[in-house]
Amino acid sequence: MRFIYIVLLLLSLPLFAQEWQQQRIDASSNPDEWITKTNQWISQYDEGREFEKLALAYALQSEAYRYSGNETKLIETVKEGLRFAKLADSEVASALLRINQTWYQLQRGQLQQANASVIYAIENAKASGSEDLFIEAEILHAQVMQHAGDIAEALEILEGLNRDAYSAIPKLQVEFHGLIGIIYTDVGAFDIAIEHTLEALEISKEHLGQWDTSVLEYNLARIYHQAGQPNKARQHFETALEISREIEDELGVAYAMFRLGTLELDNENYQAALSNFEQALPQFRSAGAHPMEAETRLSQVEVYLATQQVEVAQQELEAATSLINTLNDDGLKQRLESKWSRYYEKNQQFEKALTHYKSSVEKMKAVQENLQDKQVQEVMVRLEIKEQETTNELLKKENQIQQLALQEQQNSYYLLVLAIITVALLVVIISGFLLQQWRARKNFAELALKDDLTQAPNRRAIVQRCKKELEQAQEQNRSLALAVVDFDYFKSINDEFGHDAGDRVLQRFAKVANESLREQDSYGRLGGEEWLLLFLDASKEDAEQLFKRLQEGLNSQPIEGIPADYQITFSMGFTEALPDDSFDELYKRADDVLYDAKNSGRQRLVIA
Repeated sequence: MRFIYIVLLLLSLPLFAQEWQQQRIDASSNPDEWITKTNQWISQYDEGREFEKLALAYALQSEAYRYSGNETKLIETVKEGLRFAKLADSEVASALLRINQTWYQLQRGQLQQANASVIYAIENAKASGSEDLFIEAEILHAQVMQHAGDIAEALEILEGLNRDAYSAIPKLQVEFHGLIGIIYTDVGAFDIAIEHTLEALEISKEHLGQWDTSVLEYNLARIYHQAGQPNKARQHFETALEISREIEDELGVAYAMFRLGTLELDNENYQAALSNFEQALPQFRSAGAHPMEAETRLSQVEVYLATQQVEVAQQELEAATSLINTLNDDGLKQRLESKWSRYYEKNQQFEKALTHYKSSVEKMKAVQENLQDKQVQEVMVRLEIKEQETTNELLKKENQIQQLALQEQQNSYYLLVLAIITVALLVVIISGFLLQQWRARKNFAELALKDDLTQAPNRRAIVQRCKKELEQAQEQNRSLALAVVDFDYFKSINDEFGHDAGDRVLQRFAKVANESLREQDSYGRLGGEEWLLLFLDASKEDAEQLFKRLQEGLNSQPIEGIPADYQITFSMGFTEALPDDSFDELYKRADDVLYDAKNSGRQRLVIA
């Protein structure tokens, strides 16, 4: 009896014996154990009418149900927990419950409800005083915006967090980098997307549970797939599938099976693709994951049309139509119209095929106009159509219309002329869309590698350039050198003359560096007042001359907000690459001699 009493006593402490953030990680790693544990707490706190502890117990249980894949119990737990959170006026519990509610709604394509839930979560998190909880809610808000197609708003939220807030919690770092990866994938910046997702995956493997790792493996595979690297995509999809099976995450298994099916479809392995889709569909349907159910049905239609199973394709199209009409997803609606067009082509009903094709283009145009209405300038969501696929589709339809004209030449000549004109107009419209999309992706990729303040290459851009040039220099046996530049007493400039003046100093340095460096050299802002310079085939004498040119150029003209007689100085560390140097080794050597320059009086160049 005494042993049982001690166990019950220990069970009465857990909610406040450790931080709730750590408890959430534990719940995600061992969901079944935590469902049992929180059930015991709920019974105990309910009996004692300890509403705040009860609400937090429900919040942790909803977390466990989310990671166990039991989403029916998840939403039941959220509803019950919100009732007690309101009674206890517990902002922390309310925020956690709203976060899990938002995840549930996102999974089902309920974007309006998800947006309302996440706004409540942000308000609760802000009122709780927990900076980490507020950051998590804001990241989730950005994800809702991304799902809704408002990429500009999603990026604005994430950029604000990156600028003004930081959390050392691995879970939040994973969610931040993971979402950045998804957004860059949407706009076609695959290299950056892969880099962010890999970073999130490494953090997840070290600090989080298998569920988070499986999601990131899945996301990374999707990026490789869209980037045209199917072998890497398959490898990561199979890893995600293996982990999902291991933790008995049936929905995760369905996601991975569906994506592996799309790889088979790309390779025209229709039977293998259909097998995967048929295994994934029941799970999506039972879980209420309506967008994925619609995606799967449309993919099955693709298989049926390719294998001449036209009647079965019609049945799937009708089921997909009923489902997609309930969703607020223009991309799915555009794909649906495109599939109906192909179906009617197979049935030699070319007028209906053309009508649905025109509707598909109109919906594509609606997506474009919607983005313009939201004043998206930096980024644009890629339309669900590839240039080559579009060209082939137009040529195919033109050929079908010409065949129709030959069959009905006597009584449909006018229709043929009208159809050809329509197709020509569609070619012009779609070509314009594709050109605009290409320009948008190009502009975004450039913006993603620029420093907002100085318009110089940012840390990511210059580091990527250095790694690439170092690899080529070692292969070609060429010399390469790095220099790290850091302003002297820069904090004093900000404190004495204001941050605006400090910003203008950085802008002047970027201008001077751009004018002073040779064409083959590069530079970029690492962050704050620190810069990285890259030199190809440069000597130590070249470094000394450049140091002098930069110093003179920086002070050659007055800078607004700073007295004309005020001398702005910087220190530089310079080193040449050795044959077996990695970038990290080379950078550290340059940084070390920069430190020596600072310690030996500043305003000087030290060469390693």
